[in-house]
Amino acid sequence: MNLVPEKNSDFSTTEYWDSFFTKRKATFEWYGNYENLKRLLTKYISAKDVILISGCGNSDLSLKLYSDGFINMTSVDNSEVVINNMNIKHKNKYPGLVYEIKDILNTKYVDEKFSAVIDKGTLDALMPDGEVESLTRAMKMFNEIKRILKFGGRYICVSLLQYHIAQFIFSYFSENGWIIRVCQCTEVEDSPDFNGQPVFMVVCTKVNKIPGTNPVLEWNPDGLTNERLDSINDLLEIVIDTQKSVSMCFDLTKCQMEDMSNNYRFEINCSQTKKPRYTIMIVESPTQKNSNKMTFAAFIVPHGREHEWLFSSEEGQDILRRNCNVDRLAIISMHRGQIYKNLKQVQQELSRLMLKIAPQGVIKRGETILFLSLEQQLGDRKIIMESKSEHSGDFVIEEVIGQKDETYRRLVFLNMPHIIQSEIKLLTENEEIKIDYSHFLSDYIPYLGLGVGILANQLNRESKILLIGLGGGILTNLLLNAYKNVNIVALEIDLVVYNIAKEAFGLLEDSRLEVNICDGLEYICNAVKNNEAYDAVIYDVDVKDPTLGLSGPPKDFLRQDILNNVKKLIGKEGLFLLNFVCRASDVKAEILNVMKTNFKQLTSLKIAEDINRVLLAGNSDKAFDAHLLEQAATYMNQCTKSNPLIACDVIDISALKENIEDI
Repeated sequence: MNLVPEKNSDFSTTEYWDSFFTKRKATFEWYGNYENLKRLLTKYISAKDVILISGCGNSDLSLKLYSDGFINMTSVDNSEVVINNMNIKHKNKYPGLVYEIKDILNTKYVDEKFSAVIDKGTLDALMPDGEVESLTRAMKMFNEIKRILKFGGRYICVSLLQYHIAQFIFSYFSENGWIIRVCQCTEVEDSPDFNGQPVFMVVCTKVNKIPGTNPVLEWNPDGLTNERLDSINDLLEIVIDTQKSVSMCFDLTKCQMEDMSNNYRFEINCSQTKKPRYTIMIVESPTQKNSNKMTFAAFIVPHGREHEWLFSSEEGQDILRRNCNVDRLAIISMHRGQIYKNLKQVQQELSRLMLKIAPQGVIKRGETILFLSLEQQLGDRKIIMESKSEHSGDFVIEEVIGQKDETYRRLVFLNMPHIIQSEIKLLTENEEIKIDYSHFLSDYIPYLGLGVGILANQLNRESKILLIGLGGGILTNLLLNAYKNVNIVALEIDLVVYNIAKEAFGLLEDSRLEVNICDGLEYICNAVKNNEAYDAVIYDVDVKDPTLGLSGPPKDFLRQDILNNVKKLIGKEGLFLLNFVCRASDVKAEILNVMKTNFKQLTSLKIAEDINRVLLAGNSDKAFDAHLLEQAATYMNQCTKSNPLIACDVIDISALKENIEDI
């Protein structure tokens, strides 16, 4: 029995509905049954209301409302077939139920007869598209509803709110000065026969339009909280975002994500601030894809530790999933600037969402969502400074408690909130806070230092280093602490960052360090013009646009004219060292090819648990082989162990050989 019309416009014809209800005798519920809608619907109507139900069909909505005490009610439909059937079905047992054949575009009722009009799918049927014919029908219906509704009465529309429908209903009633509130019918989404399309209840309250005032537009996502919005576009955006998120959750439940390999990331915004409150990373088993068999858990990352490899890298996340012994793991990270009371409150806040993204087998088996974490506390993140830089934008300096109760101070630029720009470890000795100069966020810093160590170990004179990208000063501190025979010219484009390095990250002010606040590209060109020479040029400069797939160095620093200048600065025997961070394989291959074309020797050192690579380039005949690198590492460790500010090895020599990559 085919009940689907050949074209959408058939939904608006009486003939289609007569045929539909002739074939379909059983009750048919569009957009959820009464129990799905009762909580919201009964908030906006009372037993005293005179209610009109438009396009009633053979739904049980009228009967259920009548049984709950809403007896002043008339149900209408333009299908004679269905109205006759409903009268026959209910006239003896429920004589108070009134069913009438009426065209909702022209009911012939007297003005202001009703205090509520309930529309469950009628608008969607009359307006299957945004064509003129559909818009004309909807306009006639709205004009009729406006005429028959009392002042203070409500038009309650249950709809899927396709874009053309949402735009029209919001525009029409806001232009007439009515109050518009859009509610999300979440119980429909919880029903076992939910199809992935969220249902909304639009409540339009008839009031007189006051000239010069903005329309009252409200969003109600949970039946409790009303959020006032400034414009129709804001309301449309929320509806669209809700539709996308509900559809995404439905696809996750069914394991139907088309663009998903084994992981998927999305953010949950705070309803008050509109800023991200949670980041959810879904990590899945590559083998188990049966949604009825999959197991599931949620893992809450301690506050401030979301940057750690275990939580931020694909490899680490999959290891975490396997350690949690589930097929799908939701890794939950919290955001700076948001308030979280305790672990229990976070679990309660997210429990409904976790149910929505759990594989359907978890729900069918009646399992509760398992929340996991490393500890019973949320973790601790304290922002000690917030400001803005002209070059780098908004930034924060924060202190975070690590797994072993260590305190880390970090610089984070908010345009790249998931990347730590600089980090130091703080120590407390005799109630005095000191910096642990032996701590490095990533091994790329000691590996850049290793490149300088090749020179420091071989030259019988002071070596001159040009460092482009001072940042928090972590690398310069290492070089100054490790090698007595180096002089560093460090370039930093941002004066704010230089001050941060001095005031918050323990930059060592030393006679061997010269800091220039300038553009690195301009400095390189001028240095060549001035016939300057350096034993090494180091690039440790990042890319401010995270969408490029390249995090450092910027491509402008690898232009042919700039590379020619770098080669002039270092001569035949000098070194060119780069902190190379690239996620895009095509960009990575392009840059490596440029480097191989320009330099006779090129070696890459990979960084464990990181995407960083340290590139060592030069034009001498001597290759950067394992023997040379191990010699330099041994020398570097001897230097750092003898310095009381470090007093330990900084290079794991046993792992060094394995980290040399063929390029």
